[in-house]
Amino acid sequence: MKISIIEPLQLPEKMVMDKFKTLKDCEITAYDTKPATDEETVMRCKGADIVVLVNSPMPTSVIEQIETLKMIAVSFTGYDHVDIAKCRDLGIVVSNVPEYSTHSVAELVFGLTISEMRKLVECDKAVRSGGTSQGLMGRELFGKTIGVIGTGKIGQRVCEIALAFGMKVLAYSRSEKEEMVKKGVKYVTLEELLRKSDVVSIHVPLTKETEKLIGEKELSMLKDGAVLVNAARGKVIDTEALVRELEKERIYACLDVFDMEPPLPDDYAIICTKNSLLSPHVGYYTEEALERRLDVTIDNIQSFLEGKPKNVVT
Repeated sequence: MKISIIEPLQLPEKMVMDKFKTLKDCEITAYDTKPATDEETVMRCKGADIVVLVNSPMPTSVIEQIETLKMIAVSFTGYDHVDIAKCRDLGIVVSNVPEYSTHSVAELVFGLTISEMRKLVECDKAVRSGGTSQGLMGRELFGKTIGVIGTGKIGQRVCEIALAFGMKVLAYSRSEKEEMVKKGVKYVTLEELLRKSDVVSIHVPLTKETEKLIGEKELSMLKDGAVLVNAARGKVIDTEALVRELEKERIYACLDVFDMEPPLPDDYAIICTKNSLLSPHVGYYTEEALERRLDVTIDNIQSFLEGKPKNVVT
């Protein structure tokens, strides 16, 4: 089997190759940069039976040109950058790596929230410029209400951490998790969650149903001073509507994801907004999470080679 790793897996090359060499009778080709164009992606995939990628796009136009392709191993939880329907039509197996970054993403949610509510970026600037605490009064999490949109594994972990902080937890999800209810989480409608929460954290995948789930109407429901956190998918929020709301300086936004992958262009409107804290899609980006991701990716490929594919999304 020929395996092409078409972009870096964000770990030391030796570690990655040592893991892949455990796959018997496989010829491994790895690239140390992301493909810049669809044409470059096709070139890197030519002749491969299995393609490994993180978040490089695999549209129909690319997939159709790789006649040998049998499996796409997405070394990532999200897979909306791969044309799943086309893979299904062609009998190509697509696997992903669910849950590897649960702790990393959930912890970042609170890192961002606390940074915003305690004005830590401004605090750092004040100390370095000879300033004081004047004007830097913050707010506690204790006793506040957090609304968690989506209670999959990451959303559940966010609920648990919030409860440990002494927060009240509201949740909105397609299905209620009984174990979360037993822990003190209250499931409500999306409207009630938005109106009552001091912090709103988004944890849904990007689908046709969730794209722009949070738009102008939903943003207007947020309390004055509410903190909106998105470490899921950028397009779940209507970016233009969020910019307009932030320009009113009524709410706050902590964003780790956007409707495009960083680097963001200089004229990207979010960059110029006040009341916003931005990070360049680092929710999953910890040593522990990336090592888990690599191990599951290898296991997905091994299972496929044995005729027992797992974590299949098609």
